[in-house]
Amino acid sequence: MAKKNQDNKDTRQALIDISKELFQVKNFDDVTIDEICKLAGVTKGSFYHHFSSKYDIPIQQYRQIQNDFFSDYESNSNLPTLERFKLAVLWYASYCTEDNVNIITNYHRVMMNYDNKNRMLRKIEIETRVFTELISIGVAEGVFKSNTNAAFHSEMITRFIASLLLDWAIFKGALDLKAHLQYLYLNMLEIMSVDATWEDYALNKRK
Repeated sequence: MAKKNQDNKDTRQALIDISKELFQVKNFDDVTIDEICKLAGVTKGSFYHHFSSKYDIPIQQYRQIQNDFFSDYESNSNLPTLERFKLAVLWYASYCTEDNVNIITNYHRVMMNYDNKNRMLRKIEIETRVFTELISIGVAEGVFKSNTNAAFHSEMITRFIASLLLDWAIFKGALDLKAHLQYLYLNMLEIMSVDATWEDYALNKRK
């Protein structure tokens, strides 16, 4: 049973990886399931065992990115809250490389035409949960102001990041994502941090 489960995971990952390679050299609409299956060495029946359609692949690819985001967040649990907050805000700046442009592009393209809109909510679900937790911890520790609304600010941060990722994809990676995320971090620091001053803001801006 364990070997079968591993084989299923390997097949699923192979389909995702092959699809990513194809989407980098061809338009999403031009890639066929037959082509994916042939390169992956699997049958169409195996493909439909793992995915409902070709349109499900960008969703799963994007979900892997979100899982990596959450995994990195958990691995930083020993760091000070403010440092964890900064790393979370800036995370996509280091993760979003040229190889991932098509994942972000195809994900948004699929979701704009996707019938089940509830699945769109997962786009920001993980990030919102992370920032809500970080802000709540920061308030409890006295790092962030006591009147900070964790739910509101976490959703604002997450939606800002989501819109930046879309812009980054539209401009094919030409947008300076790191600079924009740094701007977001510094402004949220100014709004929420107990000790933030304009001197701190200027100092961080120069870094």
